[in-house]
Amino acid sequence: MHNRLAVAYVDSPLGELGLAAGEHGLLCVSLGTSLDGALPRLLNQRHDKGKGKCDPFALLEQACAELVEYMLSARERFDVPLDLSSGTEFQRTVWRHLRKVKYGQATTYADLAEAAGRPQATRAVGNAVGANPLPIIIPCHRVLAAGGRLGGFSGGLSRKRKLLRIEGIKWN
Repeated sequence: MHNRLAVAYVDSPLGELGLAAGEHGLLCVSLGTSLDGALPRLLNQRHDKGKGKCDPFALLEQACAELVEYMLSARERFDVPLDLSSGTEFQRTVWRHLRKVKYGQATTYADLAEAAGRPQATRAVGNAVGANPLPIIIPCHRVLAAGGRLGGFSGGLSRKRKLLRIEGIKWN
C-alpha cells in the first residue's frame, strides 16, 4: 500500500515548477521539466510504513506559498516539511549542510565536503548536490565552483543566474 501523493504545477519567473508531496513531506521540485518521469519512482518508494503525519495537499499549498514569497524576496528560509528518504545517507548529510547555507551567501563544493566531514570528497559532494530532489528549497543554486564560477545546476544555468540575482549573490 502506498502513502498518498499529491502533485502541483506552478508558474514562476523560472518557468513551470512541478512539486510532489507525500504524507511525510515535500518530495520533489522540478524546474522546467515534467514530473511524469519521477512519479513512478516516487510512487514505488512510498511504501506504507505507518501513517504519515502530513496532508500532502496542505504541504503543496504551503510549498507554493513559500516559493512565491521567495521569488518576491519576501522569504529567506523554507519551513515546509521535507521527505529526503530518496537520498543515500551521504546525500542527506550533504543536503542538510546545504540547507545551512544562508540566504544571500554562496558556498563551494570543497566547503560542503569539509562540512560533511569528507574534505577529499568534492566530486561525491558535487554528485550529491546534483541529485538534490528539492532545488530552491534545498539551495543547491548557492553552490559555486572554485574561483566563484557558476558551475552546474540541474535546472540550467539561466535559472541559477536568476536565483542568485534574487539573493544578491555575485559570481565570476
